[in-house]
Amino acid sequence: TVGTTLGDRMSQEHLHAAMLEAAMDAVIAVDSEGRIMQWNASAETMFGRAAEAVVGLELAEVIVPESLRAAHRYGFARYAAAGVGTIEGGRTETTGERADGSQFPVELTISRIVDDGQPVFVGFLRDITERQRMVEDLRDSRARLIAVSDDTRRRVERDLHDGAQQQLVALAIALGIAQQQVAEDPASAGPTLEMSSRILAEAIDELRELARGVHSGILTERGLTAAVTHLAKRSPIEVSVSAAPVPRLATVVETSVYYLMAEALTNATKYGARRVWIDLHIEDSPGTGPVLIGRINDDGPGGADPAKGTGLAGMTERMQALGGSVHIDSPRGDGTSVRIEIPIEIDAELRASLVAATLCA
Repeated sequence: TVGTTLGDRMSQEHLHAAMLEAAMDAVIAVDSEGRIMQWNASAETMFGRAAEAVVGLELAEVIVPESLRAAHRYGFARYAAAGVGTIEGGRTETTGERADGSQFPVELTISRIVDDGQPVFVGFLRDITERQRMVEDLRDSRARLIAVSDDTRRRVERDLHDGAQQQLVALAIALGIAQQQVAEDPASAGPTLEMSSRILAEAIDELRELARGVHSGILTERGLTAAVTHLAKRSPIEVSVSAAPVPRLATVVETSVYYLMAEALTNATKYGARRVWIDLHIEDSPGTGPVLIGRINDDGPGGADPAKGTGLAGMTERMQALGGSVHIDSPRGDGTSVRIEIPIEIDAELRASLVAATLCA
């Protein structure tokens, strides 16, 4: 019985040792003086130090940045003396230091274990560099989307003030004059009413143009291919369109692709391109399924930097939120190329035709 119990204990110790070495988190055990007793394989990888080189050393000297060591030693001494710490059992974020001196954020959990009457403190550490980067990217993304929203609102306000609002004010004045003329000299009111009609027509046209900037009526009624073709026809520079018929897609997909193409075309015009080429089609990828591909190339001066503006940056964020991607290539002096890729859902009949077209190609 004694032999069996001892064997079971040895087996458990081997199991615990194997689990410790297999843990993805760094697991570090220290004694009541803060000296390292246990250092698993993940700790070796995370901090760049072998267990043989650190066991017996003070933890503060091994992984704590110099600027934090005094606070660490003070806090650890209080923790060890009181037996209970404010962070025991909970999670806290701090900074670790590798063997090469580089620092990185870690998430730390501490447990207190009593072994033969002596306290042992076990820390579980996780490198959260990637998590913090994702949080920062998300924060930056939200800031860019807010900036795009604010820019759009200001543009609409400016367009309304400079366009339709001015015309409607002029219309109100003209109608006031006409009302007075009708009361005093009805025959003279005709030209004024005719002028009022022209002002009203211009205001309606202005509002219609503004509405196109907010949302394309053709996009709603006829879909993405027709809307992009119409967008090209309205451009002040030459635009060549090669657009295969695209089936009706989710509204958010059509809207995102349309406005990204509109933004790219606006940028090409703004920065001096003389010609733009647009290509829009669907490809069926064996690995990912049907993908909507859009390309906008121009012969402008190049050198575009999406990070310096909110237009394409905001549209890129919107595409990424839909699982798509935007690639911008803009060598200085050699034009700009924008490529959109976004996975889509299509019906079985169209999928079969895409597969057939791929095989024939």
